[in-house]
Amino acid sequence: MGNEADEITRQIKETEDQMDEDLGELEQRAASNAMRYARIAAVVLGVAAVAGVGVLIYRRMNRPTRREQLRRMLFEALKDLPDSLRDLPEELTDRLKKSLPSVTVVVNRDNAARELGRLERIVRRVAPAVAGSASSALIHRFTTAPDRSDDTPSRSTIPASD
Repeated sequence: MGNEADEITRQIKETEDQMDEDLGELEQRAASNAMRYARIAAVVLGVAAVAGVGVLIYRRMNRPTRREQLRRMLFEALKDLPDSLRDLPEELTDRLKKSLPSVTVVVNRDNAARELGRLERIVRRVAPAVAGSASSALIHRFTTAPDRSDDTPSRSTIPASD
Protein backbone atom coordinates (compact mmCIF):
# COMPACT_ATOMS: atom_id res chain seq x y z
CA MET A 1 0.00 0.00 0.00
CA GLY A 2 2.94 2.31 0.64
CA ASN A 3 4.09 1.91 -2.95
CA GLU A 4 0.72 2.84 -4.24
CA ALA A 5 0.57 5.98 -2.07
CA ASP A 6 4.04 7.01 -3.27
CA GLU A 7 2.99 6.30 -6.86
CA ILE A 8 -0.17 8.41 -6.48
CA THR A 9 1.80 11.22 -4.83
CA ARG A 10 4.33 11.12 -7.67
CA GLN A 11 1.56 11.22 -10.30
CA ILE A 12 -0.11 14.13 -8.51
CA LYS A 13 3.22 15.94 -8.41
CA GLU A 14 3.78 15.31 -12.15
CA THR A 15 0.26 16.48 -12.93
CA GLU A 16 0.76 19.64 -10.88
CA ASP A 17 4.06 20.32 -12.65
CA GLN A 18 2.41 19.75 -16.04
CA MET A 19 -0.45 22.08 -15.07
CA ASP A 20 2.04 24.72 -13.91
CA GLU A 21 3.85 24.52 -17.26
CA ASP A 22 0.54 24.73 -19.17
CA LEU A 23 -0.58 27.70 -17.09
CA GLY A 24 2.77 29.42 -17.68
CA GLU A 25 2.44 28.85 -21.42
CA LEU A 26 -1.15 30.18 -21.43
CA GLU A 27 -0.06 33.27 -19.50
CA GLN A 28 2.70 33.90 -22.04
CA ARG A 29 0.22 33.54 -24.93
CA ALA A 30 -2.24 35.89 -23.24
CA ALA A 31 0.50 38.44 -22.67
CA SER A 32 1.71 38.23 -26.29
CA ASN A 33 -1.89 38.50 -27.57
CA ALA A 34 -2.46 41.52 -25.34
CA MET A 35 0.66 43.17 -26.74
CA ARG A 36 -0.45 42.37 -30.29
CA TYR A 37 -3.90 43.91 -29.72
CA ALA A 38 -2.34 46.92 -28.02
CA ARG A 39 -0.11 47.48 -31.08
CA ILE A 40 -3.08 47.14 -33.43
CA ALA A 41 -5.10 49.63 -31.35
CA ALA A 42 -2.16 52.07 -31.31
CA VAL A 43 -1.79 51.85 -35.10
CA VAL A 44 -5.54 52.39 -35.62
CA LEU A 45 -5.53 55.41 -33.30
CA GLY A 46 -2.47 56.81 -35.05
CA VAL A 47 -4.06 56.44 -38.47
CA ALA A 48 -7.28 58.05 -37.22
CA ALA A 49 -5.33 60.96 -35.74
CA VAL A 50 -3.35 61.51 -38.95
CA ALA A 51 -6.57 61.34 -41.01
CA GLY A 52 -8.27 63.84 -38.69
CA VAL A 53 -5.37 66.26 -38.92
CA GLY A 54 -5.39 65.85 -42.71
CA VAL A 55 -9.09 66.66 -42.90
CA LEU A 56 -8.63 69.74 -40.71
CA ILE A 57 -5.74 70.98 -42.85
CA TYR A 58 -7.70 70.33 -46.05
CA ARG A 59 -10.72 72.25 -44.75
CA ARG A 60 -8.50 75.08 -43.60
CA MET A 61 -6.74 75.32 -46.98
CA ASN A 62 -9.90 74.95 -49.09
CA ARG A 63 -12.29 77.41 -47.51
CA PRO A 64 -15.28 78.32 -49.64
CA THR A 65 -15.14 81.73 -51.28
CA ARG A 66 -17.73 84.39 -50.62
CA ARG A 67 -19.34 83.61 -53.97
CA GLU A 68 -19.69 79.92 -53.07
CA GLN A 69 -21.14 80.83 -49.67
CA LEU A 70 -23.66 83.16 -51.32
CA ARG A 71 -24.56 80.52 -53.90
CA ARG A 72 -25.15 77.92 -51.14
CA MET A 73 -27.32 80.36 -49.20
CA LEU A 74 -29.38 81.10 -52.33
CA PHE A 75 -29.86 77.41 -53.10
CA GLU A 76 -30.92 76.75 -49.51
CA ALA A 77 -33.44 79.60 -49.72
CA LEU A 78 -34.75 78.37 -53.09
CA LYS A 79 -35.30 74.84 -51.76
CA ASP A 80 -38.33 76.06 -49.84
CA LEU A 81 -40.04 77.43 -52.96
CA PRO A 82 -42.47 75.19 -54.87
CA ASP A 83 -40.80 72.98 -57.46
CA SER A 84 -43.11 74.00 -60.28
CA LEU A 85 -46.43 75.59 -61.07
CA ARG A 86 -48.03 72.17 -60.53
CA ASP A 87 -47.79 72.80 -56.80
CA LEU A 88 -49.94 75.93 -57.06
CA PRO A 89 -53.75 75.70 -56.94
CA GLU A 90 -55.50 74.99 -60.25
CA GLU A 91 -57.40 78.25 -60.21
CA LEU A 92 -54.20 80.26 -60.04
CA THR A 93 -52.52 78.27 -62.81
CA ASP A 94 -55.58 78.73 -65.06
CA ARG A 95 -55.43 82.47 -64.50
CA LEU A 96 -51.71 82.52 -65.28
CA LYS A 97 -52.19 80.56 -68.51
CA LYS A 98 -54.72 83.04 -69.94
CA SER A 99 -53.20 85.73 -72.09
CA LEU A 100 -53.20 89.25 -70.74
CA PRO A 101 -55.12 91.92 -72.61
CA SER A 102 -53.07 94.50 -74.43
CA VAL A 103 -53.27 97.95 -72.92
CA THR A 104 -52.04 101.24 -74.34
CA VAL A 105 -51.39 104.03 -71.88
CA VAL A 106 -51.33 107.57 -73.19
CA VAL A 107 -50.06 110.27 -70.90
CA ASN A 108 -50.16 113.94 -71.79
CA ARG A 109 -51.49 113.92 -75.39
CA ASP A 110 -50.15 117.40 -76.03
CA ASN A 111 -46.53 116.24 -75.71
CA ALA A 112 -47.07 113.13 -77.89
CA ALA A 113 -46.72 115.13 -81.07
CA ARG A 114 -43.52 116.77 -79.86
CA GLU A 115 -40.35 115.57 -81.59
CA LEU A 116 -37.61 114.06 -79.43
CA GLY A 117 -34.33 115.90 -78.93
CA ARG A 118 -30.96 114.53 -79.95
CA LEU A 119 -29.87 113.58 -76.43
CA GLU A 120 -33.23 111.99 -75.67
CA ARG A 121 -33.06 109.86 -78.85
CA ILE A 122 -29.53 108.70 -77.97
CA VAL A 123 -30.53 107.80 -74.41
CA ARG A 124 -33.60 105.87 -75.62
CA ARG A 125 -31.46 103.85 -78.01
CA VAL A 126 -28.54 103.18 -75.64
CA ALA A 127 -30.41 102.56 -72.36
CA PRO A 128 -31.78 99.08 -73.23
CA ALA A 129 -28.33 97.91 -74.36
CA VAL A 130 -26.66 99.21 -71.18
CA ALA A 131 -29.31 97.63 -68.94
CA GLY A 132 -29.05 94.30 -70.78
CA SER A 133 -25.26 94.28 -70.59
CA ALA A 134 -25.23 95.13 -66.90
CA SER A 135 -27.80 92.48 -66.02
CA SER A 136 -26.03 89.78 -68.05
CA ALA A 137 -22.70 90.71 -66.42
CA LEU A 138 -24.23 90.38 -62.95
CA ILE A 139 -25.80 87.04 -63.82
CA HIS A 140 -22.50 85.82 -65.27
CA ARG A 141 -20.62 86.94 -62.16
CA PHE A 142 -22.89 85.01 -59.79
CA THR A 143 -23.13 81.85 -61.90
CA THR A 144 -19.49 81.20 -62.87
CA ALA A 145 -16.83 79.54 -60.74
CA PRO A 146 -14.11 81.77 -59.30
CA ASP A 147 -10.91 82.01 -61.31
CA ARG A 148 -8.68 82.66 -58.28
CA SER A 149 -7.76 80.05 -55.71
CA ASP A 150 -7.31 82.53 -52.85
CA ASP A 151 -10.04 84.58 -51.19
CA THR A 152 -8.27 87.95 -51.18
CA PRO A 153 -10.55 90.89 -51.89
CA SER A 154 -9.80 92.67 -55.10
CA ARG A 155 -11.49 95.04 -57.45
CA SER A 156 -12.56 93.12 -60.47
CA THR A 157 -13.75 94.80 -63.60
CA ILE A 158 -16.47 93.58 -65.87
CA PRO A 159 -14.81 92.57 -69.14
CA ALA A 160 -15.81 94.86 -71.97
CA SER A 161 -17.17 93.27 -75.12
CA ASP A 162 -15.33 94.19 -78.29
